[in-house]
Amino acid sequence: MKFSIITPVLNGAAFLDAAIASVRNQTRRDFEIIVVDGGSSDGSPDIVRRHMAEEPAIRLIEAPGLSQYASIARGFEAATGEIFAWLNADDLYTPWAFETVARRFARARDVQWVSGLPGCWDGKDNLQFIRAEAWRPRALIRAGWCHMDLLGFIQQESVFFRRALYDGLSEKDRSAFAGADLAGDFILWKRFARRARLDVIPTSLGGFRRHGDNRSSRRIEAYMEEARRDGAVYLPWPLTGLARRVFQMASASRAMALARIEDELTRPPAPTG
Repeated sequence: MKFSIITPVLNGAAFLDAAIASVRNQTRRDFEIIVVDGGSSDGSPDIVRRHMAEEPAIRLIEAPGLSQYASIARGFEAATGEIFAWLNADDLYTPWAFETVARRFARARDVQWVSGLPGCWDGKDNLQFIRAEAWRPRALIRAGWCHMDLLGFIQQESVFFRRALYDGLSEKDRSAFAGADLAGDFILWKRFARRARLDVIPTSLGGFRRHGDNRSSRRIEAYMEEARRDGAVYLPWPLTGLARRVFQMASASRAMALARIEDELTRPPAPTG
């Protein structure tokens, strides 16, 4: 079961090395990394080439002018693995992510896409938090409830999906994803939820970085406007707050329940005799 990880980058040299290293440091080694550079001028391609000299499973596609989601789509077209994901240049995976995901897909053949409990690092590689978000009803994803202003994002760096799920999308749906400016993840998750439920694994698989460049209020507003055009649901504020609290409580309870089940499944048998 081979993993194809796509990393789109445009002037991401500050954190790109750590992102690639988080893939190379996986306990499961059956992977490829495809970095699609949109025309960086900060030495990002040189960082990739340095890793390529040490790891033959890394490829670089230079595509000046290609947008973020068009770059990801280009990477998927070039991918050879059975499991797809994308890792932005300032994201990180936990070392056990691929092994954990591979076990879940092998154990549950009907599962088409999975996520973990999303985390957040700062600019100095310090883990800030992990969210106990283990309840993502398919109907709510499909209806457009899973965004920052309601039930929260489904964080892309914790999501892995079978190639067949992506390849099974219509040309129209793949074009909507590739043509997105900022909200391509929201757009893709809605399309996936039309075809399959999201399975949540009760552990951290990856996380994003919180730093100055990705905290711009203007960027967040532009993201939400694009999500709104694709059908993001909004409720009046009192209802939004109530829905969010109910979701957080239910999600945390499910995370604990899933953790207990996972513990039972993976616990070695008690000695006999």
